Amino acid sequence: MRSIENILFHELIGLKIKISESSQTSLKNLSGKIIFESKNMLIVRTLNGIKKIPKQNILKCILYLPATACFIRGNQLIGRPEDRVLKIKR
Repeated sequence: MRSIENILFHELIGLKIKISESSQTSLKNLSGKIIFESKNMLIVRTLNGIKKIPKQNILKCILYLPATACFIRGNQLIGRPEDRVLKIKR
């Protein structure tokens, strides 16, 4: 089960996200649901359509879990989901 302690060990697809700080001003306060995750991009469905967000441009985001929410920096998300798990374990 996803929790604050192990969120980086899981897929992010299906989670709601809000970008609170970004190096691109157009991405600030963007919110939606993650529909796909690649090595360097998050694909998010927003009210205005589908947006491609580079992970490196995210300075701080909020991931909403079913019971709580957690803050994550974008550089923690960089990498393929399966490789991110291996990197954390080391």
